[in-house]
Amino acid sequence: MATVTGSCATLDIVERPVRILRWTFRRDDEAVVCEMGLTGDHTAYQLRVDPPGNPSGITSELFDDATSAFRRQGAIERILVDGGWLLEGFEAAGAAIAQPSRGGC
Repeated sequence: MATVTGSCATLDIVERPVRILRWTFRRDDEAVVCEMGLTGDHTAYQLRVDPPGNPSGITSELFDDATSAFRRQGAIERILVDGGWLLEGFEAAGAAIAQPSRGGC
């Protein structure tokens, strides 16, 4: 934990571990990565997809519950597999999310 002091209050940075699930799909020389995890404040599930050739980059969707997030991931997976993509890998990795914890003035 890091502590940052200001003129009025102390700000403690608390790292909270978050589990990230990652699916990697491959077709020829292209890859699509889907990641799912809790948001930093642990109030929603975020599903991120990084499709190749997308000029807008990574897309992100938020879900109130894990079941909805997994259903959406499954729908994306079905679309990819039907389009000739293969599941190359799956991993569950831990990541630390820094969150501020403020004290009063």
